[in-house]
Amino acid sequence: MAIDDIINIQNVSFYRDDRAIFKNLNCAISTGKITAIMGPSGSGKTTLLRLIGGQLNPHEGQIRLFDQDIAALNRKQLNQIRARMGVLFQSGALFTDLSVFENVAFPLREHMHLSADELYNKVLLKLEAVGLRGARDLMPSQLSGGMARRVALARAVAMEPELILYDEPFAGQDPIAMAVLQRLIKDLNSAMNLTSVLVSHDIAEACAIADQVILLGEGRVLVQDTPAALQASNDPAVKQFIHGEADGVIPFHFAAPALQQELRGGSE
Repeated sequence: MAIDDIINIQNVSFYRDDRAIFKNLNCAISTGKITAIMGPSGSGKTTLLRLIGGQLNPHEGQIRLFDQDIAALNRKQLNQIRARMGVLFQSGALFTDLSVFENVAFPLREHMHLSADELYNKVLLKLEAVGLRGARDLMPSQLSGGMARRVALARAVAMEPELILYDEPFAGQDPIAMAVLQRLIKDLNSAMNLTSVLVSHDIAEACAIADQVILLGEGRVLVQDTPAALQASNDPAVKQFIHGEADGVIPFHFAAPALQQELRGGSE
């Protein structure tokens, strides 16, 4: 594992029933960078994020995070590792019965011993960073989708993690909200010395802020390179995905027997 790699994925295989989601997957994620995980639907993007976070364990191989084998950790050790991570879920996952302030304060109350003033100031600083200090007394039901995502981001960075995982941060956002989230992810990554890993279907938005792109397909890493290199690639699978081509080497149909073999009835 290179010194500047915060995550190292080594020969990882993961199955759902008899179907291999990954087979001998290998890649590394550099400290301090923004890395986008992309690929066609069903290629295992969110599964990979859950493997990195320790929510799932690989059937074969290792996922090393902070130079530790995640699957080998006990519950206490895993929680210690997770304290160094933040997660922005696709839904935002705000507590609907807590105010914006209390949503951001929640992990601080749970894991840190702060005075009332320290907690108050820390929450306000995080809300200021995402432009929502003035919304601190609102309830989640009073927020737009973009505002809710920004509150969730403030909560994800409340404990000043070293690593933050984003699951489809741009999904369902209007162009303005998407641009705001782009800027926030990039600015926070720089200002807080974070490492950011984001899963996204939004090619243009993710590539605009990513230092590296990991493109998944066929149960493996098709390519890992800079966004510019992917845009210029002549690889058929990379070209099809990056340029949104309907026809190509990435199939539209899920693998199945020939249709005529499965149709019932008909003339003899």
